[in-house]
Amino acid sequence: MHTITRYRMSCRAGTFLFFGVLFLGATSIAGADAGQEALEQAIESFTARQKMTTLLPELNASVAIEVQDLLLMKLAPDYGGVAGYLCELAGDGQTVVAPVLENMFTSSGATLYGAMGSEQSAQLGWLLRVRGGGVGGVGPAPSIHGYFSELIPAVLVRDRLLREQQQDLWAALTVVNAGARYLVLGAPWPIPEVGGVGFLSGPMEAGLADRAGEILTNGYGLLRNQGPLSALTELQELLAARGRTLRAGDLVSLGSVGSAVVLEGVGRLTARFSTVLGERRIVFALRPPGSG
Repeated sequence: MHTITRYRMSCRAGTFLFFGVLFLGATSIAGADAGQEALEQAIESFTARQKMTTLLPELNASVAIEVQDLLLMKLAPDYGGVAGYLCELAGDGQTVVAPVLENMFTSSGATLYGAMGSEQSAQLGWLLRVRGGGVGGVGPAPSIHGYFSELIPAVLVRDRLLREQQQDLWAALTVVNAGARYLVLGAPWPIPEVGGVGFLSGPMEAGLADRAGEILTNGYGLLRNQGPLSALTELQELLAARGRTLRAGDLVSLGSVGSAVVLEGVGRLTARFSTVLGERRIVFALRPPGSG
């Protein structure tokens, strides 16, 4: 498991001198102030793992994305570079793109730690690994096998950092990078060269259970109402608008499976995943904060 260390917040007087660099292009002083305020809130909340005490200011899309980018820059020394992307729908139907950093990934058998000041939620998902030969710009992928090399079962654990009124808003979710904290990965399935589409459109099931075996959440299929290649094209377009592209080896989640569940208390959790090629299991434990 990667070790994830917590930032110590330095004094405000000498912190975040780069704020102005981001917001020099803001259309108004008010917009710049709102962006700086949101960035301070996001960094403080994410590093302390505390639910925000106040609502985020209203932000337009470009400022929300810039705040997210600066949050990731701040986290990079401890969490590493971008190694993949999560996609999910906000309440208004817009797609939130959350880059995932290298040290957010761990594997089955991991022990994770809760937070003193925020709830944690878990959600099931399927990750696809981008194949080296499939990397490119915007445009339709040639085939499932031509673009992806592996299907990987995963459990996403988030810190719920936003106030209740903003937990489903696109701009707020973007600012806090969807609260992504850990991605627990299971053993992958190789994408077959023949029948890749059938493999991913066939029966797929996932479920998460607590120590007593009670099902906390479950879901079926890879994506709700969209094929993987069309979802991939949408992600490429969203990344291109930000000046980003997918790279060989990136892991992408094109949509979640089932509903998110708040992890009340601590203990051992087991996720089971099933496809036409077999089954996989992910086991992890959630321990109280400060118990490591």
